Amino acid sequence: MWSDGLMGLLVGFAKLFLNPFTYIFFIATLFSGYLRVKRERKHFSIRIFNASFEWKTSLLYGLLIGGILSVVSLLVGISIPIEMITLISILTIVSALLLQFRWMSPAYVFGLALIALPLLNKAVPSLSLLEKVIPKDMNAMLPAVTILLSLLLLAEGILVQRNAAKYTTPLFIESKRGKRVGAHETNKLWLVPLFLLIPNGTIISDYSWWPTLPLGESGYSILCVPFGIGFYHLVQGMVAKESIKLVGKQVVTLSILVCIGGIASYFVGFVAFVAVAIAVVGREVISYIHKTRDISTSSYFTSKAVGLVVLGILPNSVADKMEIMVGETITKVNGQNVSTVAEFYEALQINRAYCKIEVLDFNNEIRITQCAVYEGDHHELGFLFPEEEAKLTGQVG
Repeated sequence: MWSDGLMGLLVGFAKLFLNPFTYIFFIATLFSGYLRVKRERKHFSIRIFNASFEWKTSLLYGLLIGGILSVVSLLVGISIPIEMITLISILTIVSALLLQFRWMSPAYVFGLALIALPLLNKAVPSLSLLEKVIPKDMNAMLPAVTILLSLLLLAEGILVQRNAAKYTTPLFIESKRGKRVGAHETNKLWLVPLFLLIPNGTIISDYSWWPTLPLGESGYSILCVPFGIGFYHLVQGMVAKESIKLVGKQVVTLSILVCIGGIASYFVGFVAFVAVAIAVVGREVISYIHKTRDISTSSYFTSKAVGLVVLGILPNSVADKMEIMVGETITKVNGQNVSTVAEFYEALQINRAYCKIEVLDFNNEIRITQCAVYEGDHHELGFLFPEEEAKLTGQVG
């Protein structure tokens, strides 16, 4: 029994590399990174992160969350028909290829899949080509699908809080008053491989070598499915990290509500439809509330009467070493008050080899940070400021 289970896990994991989404994940994230780099060069005349930034900062997190949730799904015994997995994979691949990461929340993908299934059944009942992607008994699979949806929503909420909030990129946008202001964006796609139990059916039985697990009166196979979870968030009215973390917490709360509905649906079947509807509507409401609030809030990354707010920090720069955070305000440089980029440059000339900066942090407390600046250190400090003329990083000399 244990040897069969181990073999099932190994073969199921091997199938991960046969799923096209495993490779489309890298293609989509790399192309998304390429478009971001073009935007950064346009807005700041410099590349902030390289094109591999997106997948390098998301791959490990997705694999880790997938491993943890795989243990949960196998222990609980979540069983999903292979036909449902196929349809979800198709929707995921299409969204990824179109770079529509925002619509790759599990709430939207699962909701659309459950709407599409009965429509496909009615529209093409006689086409044998689609027989293998249309489950015959939707009612039987709905509770398990709802529980799986709640697990993936939980994964989304955790990934948003722990990963997306840490990795945002600066840009310029036009405010509601037509003024060019700074903002921060996160556009993430995670590859979350999940081990699931697949009931033996028409597709699995086509392969005699496929390992099966006799559980109860039915046989099941273990399959590692690479789910895609996407997230997009644009913030100009507050520090991006705080806004994104709040979204993540709300998605986690939503996942709990959907899970409760999934459990209840084992006793009252129609509750599954209610739970899925709550997932779709709830996820959209979360996005709408944050977008509306952000638009109605005054721009955070804009010129201030006192000090210079930091829009971005170049990695591995002097500014990065000084541990100044995006969203903090620089009030003094080398003892001189600064409120414009020109004043910032002038204050740097006071000491060309050493920089002492006074910073107002998020708690409105002053701290002083300092660092040696060398002529050979790219001649840059690495700050990006939310002023239209601040195309380049603060330069020494």
